[in-house]
This record gives sequence, structure tokens and C-alpha cells, in this order.
Amino acid sequence: MESALLSLAPAIIVFSFISTITPGPNNLLLAHSGAHFGMRKTLPHVLGIRCGMVILHLSILLGLGKVFEIWPVLHQVFTVLAASYIVYMAIKIATSKQANETNKGEPMGLFQAASFQWINPKSWATLITLGTAFTLSGELFWPSALMGIILHQIATLPGTFMWISIGKLVAHKLNDPGFHRRFNLIMGGLLLASLPLIFVG
Repeated sequence: MESALLSLAPAIIVFSFISTITPGPNNLLLAHSGAHFGMRKTLPHVLGIRCGMVILHLSILLGLGKVFEIWPVLHQVFTVLAASYIVYMAIKIATSKQANETNKGEPMGLFQAASFQWINPKSWATLITLGTAFTLSGELFWPSALMGIILHQIATLPGTFMWISIGKLVAHKLNDPGFHRRFNLIMGGLLLASLPLIFVG
């Protein structure tokens, strides 16, 4: 039993790390937040992603993913919500004006970031894969599933802080109006470019 779980652990870690370090809605929003608000003010956003992913992961393991098979229309509703929100965030980022000391706006909060996971296609794809391809059958299902939740949370942290750090690296340049405008346009454009992920499969 222990040997089966231990042999599965490296695969979970590698999959979780690779699938979440690549560009996606969460990472692009973290980079934007890191650039505009810094590491400390982005931490509630990070915690929100963590909480949202754990709840979504557990829900999928408990069978919520099967609901989409029974009522496919619900999947279409989630797809439209995801696309609409990503377009909204992309436009908001691309058109945001240079902030001053009295008008810096607010970073994404814990509840908002947690809620976003439910319409984030990359979160669904990653966690459904973890809940199926990276679990063991029979009496080892829940031990392997719970191990997957824990290892996923640990393995994805480096990528999370890498994207925030990428944002922080350009933060000092945001005082230049031209760079600020180009940075926001690029971040908004990249967020829009993640839309095709919603319609895959």
C-alpha cells in the first residue's frame, strides 16, 4: 500500500508543477498583481487560489465532475461565464490607467480569487486529471486522492511566487507612462490569448 502511494507521488508532483507553472489566467493575474501591488498585498490572492483549488479538487473527487456528464448544459454555462469574466478582466487590465498614491485600486481578494477557480478552465482540467489519472483504485482511492491534494498544493507554490516575482521585476518601470501602457496591453492580450483553453475538449 505504502509503496504504491510512494511510486505515485513523483508523478503527481511533476504533473502539478508543469501544469500550473505555464501561462494561464491565474498566473497572468498574479503577475499583474505583483507588478502593481507587490508581494504582500498579493498574498490574499494567493491564499484565495489555494482555498478555491482545494474546495474544487474535493468537489471533483466527490463526484461533481460527473454532473457535467449528466447535464452537459451546465458545462456550457460555466464556459460562457469563464469566457465572459476573462474578457472583462483582460479589458480592465489593458485599459487601466497609471495609478497614483491615492488611486492604486485594489488587488484581487481571497474570496474573489477562490471563486474564480470555479470558472477557470485550467483549474478544472488540471484537477479532473489529478482526480482520475493520478489516483489509485479500490481502497487506495482516497489515500491517493488526499495525497494528490496535498502534493498539488505544495508543488504549485514555486510557480505561483515565480509569476508574482516576474511582475515585481517590472514594477519599478511602471512609473514610465509608456511602459505602463504597454505592460497592461500585453498582460490583457495574454489573458485573452488564454481563452482558447476554454474551448479545448
